[in-house]
Amino acid sequence: MKIISILMILAALAVHPSQAQQQAKAKELLKKLSENNKSYESIRAGFTFRYKSLQSKAESSWDGKILMKGKKYRLELRQSTVYYNGKTLWNHLHDAQEVNVSEPVQQDQSDILNHPHQIFEIHQMDLKYQYLGEETINGEDIYKVDLFPRELDRDYSRIRLFLHQSPVQIHSAKVFGKDGTRYTIEIEDLVTNQPVADSTFVFDKADHPNVEVIDMRF
Repeated sequence: MKIISILMILAALAVHPSQAQQQAKAKELLKKLSENNKSYESIRAGFTFRYKSLQSKAESSWDGKILMKGKKYRLELRQSTVYYNGKTLWNHLHDAQEVNVSEPVQQDQSDILNHPHQIFEIHQMDLKYQYLGEETINGEDIYKVDLFPRELDRDYSRIRLFLHQSPVQIHSAKVFGKDGTRYTIEIEDLVTNQPVADSTFVFDKADHPNVEVIDMRF
């Protein structure tokens, strides 16, 4: 029994340093990502959003654009454009020819699926993390980090983050849904530090005279 106990202790000691190193590496990468994104005056990027169901085998994809300046953002999706100036949010639904106006108190800081712009704020989320190593994608060496929600009631089990190495920046992210779905966001044409007027993040009714404005604020 003593021999078995000693072997178990030695096995535990052999595993823990590796796990600690993985966590330290992941923390280092997320810190660099945070420092880089906070240093930018603005971020402009295109992205491709892909959906796949492992059960039904259904697949779809669409392109979008994101423009960020501090907490302000404009998100262009296939059926809507979302403007947020740091206080007021305008959701312009193209086909319905209407825009819903609201003042969100606080967005869910881990809901990337409904708020794709948060991929650039992923380092601020309260998630556990683990470094997985490197992977070569299109001839480029990419870091891989897995992120895990602390709340078990989330509808996803983990987010796999792929990072450019120099500078450390988002390449893509894959969300693993508990229902067998996979969502992938691939970042393209990233441009930083371009001058952007604050009016860019405000819906202008004059530019859309036929759109009905529905004010949902109390």
